Amino acid sequence: MKRSWTCLLFSGVENNYKRYESWNERMTKRNEHREVWSFFSGAMGLDLGMEQAGLPATLAIECDPDCRATIKANRPNLLLPEFPVDKPGDISAISSKDLRQLSGHDGQVFLMVGGPPCQSFSTGGKRAALSDPRGNLIYAYLRLIKQIRPKYFVLENVANLVTAAINHRPIKDRPGQQWNLKKYNDQKLQVDDGNAPLTKDEMSGSAINQILKDVHKLGYRVSFAILNSAEFGAPQKRLRFVMIGSTEEYVVPMPTPTHSEDPNDNQEPYVTLRDATWDLRDSPGPHSVYTDKVRAFFENIPPGGNWRNLPLEMQKDALGGSFEAGGGKTGFYRRLHWDRPTPTITGRANRKGSAICHPSDVRPLSVRECARVQGFPDNWEFTGAMSSQYQQIGNAVPTQLGRAVADAILRQDEEQKKWPELPLDYQLEVAVTTLRASARNNKKPRRKVLEKQMPLF
Repeated sequence: MKRSWTCLLFSGVENNYKRYESWNERMTKRNEHREVWSFFSGAMGLDLGMEQAGLPATLAIECDPDCRATIKANRPNLLLPEFPVDKPGDISAISSKDLRQLSGHDGQVFLMVGGPPCQSFSTGGKRAALSDPRGNLIYAYLRLIKQIRPKYFVLENVANLVTAAINHRPIKDRPGQQWNLKKYNDQKLQVDDGNAPLTKDEMSGSAINQILKDVHKLGYRVSFAILNSAEFGAPQKRLRFVMIGSTEEYVVPMPTPTHSEDPNDNQEPYVTLRDATWDLRDSPGPHSVYTDKVRAFFENIPPGGNWRNLPLEMQKDALGGSFEAGGGKTGFYRRLHWDRPTPTITGRANRKGSAICHPSDVRPLSVRECARVQGFPDNWEFTGAMSSQYQQIGNAVPTQLGRAVADAILRQDEEQKKWPELPLDYQLEVAVTTLRASARNNKKPRRKVLEKQMPLF
């Protein structure tokens, strides 16, 4: 029987979340020491999920002082080396020799995991080569993968990586001033307004295409996709780009979703904000506050709404210059709904473009409520000022997603199923389709959307 590429892409792990024994029991059963090196560890959301599945980090690389303090407060025995780097989070000065000397581990590293920032692909900077030590942090991470040669690696990033350009040209300098780069991929767009046509490196998708070419040179078998955290039990619709590389003969397939908003999928229903935080409603803990003006806007927005629910004149006042700008602006002045997952938790709780207001109270979610949505346990201590704590939580990967990815790796490592490596251009087409369907608020289950648009073999 023929199976679609999509079916293979999303079918790797039989997620049975009812089954989790304690972490110690799982590690005893595996009876094997595995080196797991974490990079850009932040507040350790991704690492906590990996740990819950049986892959605790043995070494963490993080240069932000508050994040380092958070790691030390919660995992005091974790190896957290200091490095003489110029910028917070920069690993360009680190070599594999440094890491092996500090860890005392000369053998194969089981897993390298990291979510390097991709600022070099969202500014106007030149693309850095894989071997260039001054390159962006994605390439610094790939350089270490090349040197260390772990059995598996995970590269996690923002979902928009799949449509980003290598070089960013401001909208005002583009022909036709289109904010959506996809429109420039259409050769029918002919505008003569004095602005030069976009170059190849300024086109949508040029960044990920270059990354995929260079990842392919590393000699790993690769699977990647855009994953929605809500489909893995997080009370949050947060899309992330996840790539898994393997030195083994066969790829690690992406984890299979366990939760859905469609009752016909025979999966668990989405976890909601009510499920995650209802018990905190009377004692939420410290939280940021809105200015009187912002508060007045939110008082006119119902649960589940945003700036579009305001009267027209109030919309203009709330958005200011952004009102006339392109794009959907759905992130402005959002108010949460108790019985839905939240949108992406951000690190700026009280900014108009990233605010997520509590469904019942006129305030941002508290630090602890945000941490619950991200899957952090209540005993996880965040250090630094409140603004830093919000930032650490907002930058984290939901632990539920980290656990699903770790389970996918462990299951394949144990069973060694003969999953084929799908063509990278096909995987990219699936990822872009997923991202754009989400941007259109497409209510169809993702797999059905892809099955309709992707070829069979």
